[in-house]
Amino acid sequence: MKKVLRLLPFFLMAVVLFTACSDDDDDVTPKVSSIYVLNEGNDNGSVSIVDENDQVTNNYYEAVNGLPLGKFPQSMAVNDTHVFIVVTTQNGAGYVEVVEKETFKHVTSITGFSYPREITLMDGKAYVSNGNGQTGEWPNTVKQDNEIYPINLSDFSKGNAIGVGAGPEKMVVSNGKLYVANSGGWSNDDNTVTVVDTSNDQVIETITVKACPKDMAVDANGDIWVYCGGKPDYSNYPAVTYADAGLSKITTSSSDVTSWDIATPSGAVKSIAISKNEKTVYYITDAVYAMDIDATELPEAKFIDETYYGIDVHPNTDDLWLCKKVDATTPGTVFVYSKNAEMAKQYKVGAMPNSTVFAN
Repeated sequence: MKKVLRLLPFFLMAVVLFTACSDDDDDVTPKVSSIYVLNEGNDNGSVSIVDENDQVTNNYYEAVNGLPLGKFPQSMAVNDTHVFIVVTTQNGAGYVEVVEKETFKHVTSITGFSYPREITLMDGKAYVSNGNGQTGEWPNTVKQDNEIYPINLSDFSKGNAIGVGAGPEKMVVSNGKLYVANSGGWSNDDNTVTVVDTSNDQVIETITVKACPKDMAVDANGDIWVYCGGKPDYSNYPAVTYADAGLSKITTSSSDVTSWDIATPSGAVKSIAISKNEKTVYYITDAVYAMDIDATELPEAKFIDETYYGIDVHPNTDDLWLCKKVDATTPGTVFVYSKNAEMAKQYKVGAMPNSTVFAN
């Protein structure tokens, strides 16, 4: 009995310490999670992480690494070992931040970009789109073609630039080809998709679509759906109109293009997504719409009668994850809807959430 009594204080101390650590809001023990939300923010962006218990940890990168992520993160990608975060800065020194997937600790920063935007991964390589689509000082700016860069994921080295159109944004891969949406960037003056052979990183084709293509998705047939925001007209600002906005579908077997006009384009950064079976396209305009990939006309009925700043589909559950922003400093919200348009969950995240990334 005396031996038990002697050990009791140590046991109680251990319980107290465990409880204190568990309740500490600043605890940065890596969480088991497969869901990341990227928040653009203002002075500094952030990453929110949602764990298997639906618990959200905001400012996760800063909590783990002791430093802020940086200004205006735009996109993320993840593989088995690392998470890649594209950060676009104001001073022409954008970078790709690489962290360990398991711990979220900094590994390296891939630099040498002027205005990096999007990243996609395939077969031990990454591609990063780069460039703001203009040169010179406003209002005497001139449209400028830009580039994408291949990244070797074995040593994170940046390869030679591949010339594409102005202001390249989203990239997707289909049948060994990389499709690059050339939005025009700040010039807002491009309407092409560049096609790159990923076996040799050579441009093989340029396809004309609607104006200012920004986001893309690949369907079950390997065809490419392109969300085109339209060329903005600021002459009656603050009223803004958009010319030639719409959806374009590229049939990859022939490079034929079918397009539909959109009357009210969205201000979303991530505007289009594909269902789990890749047979339903979701896109954002004045609401969220769902379109069968074999349809010949845009749907009239609204799938979700609300607009958002970003849209993604969970690859396992088929739920829609929709990012809702308030402003550059106010926390945003991610709403989760079922494929039947029923809201299931919502999470408070960082300011200006633009996308959700799901890791297997």
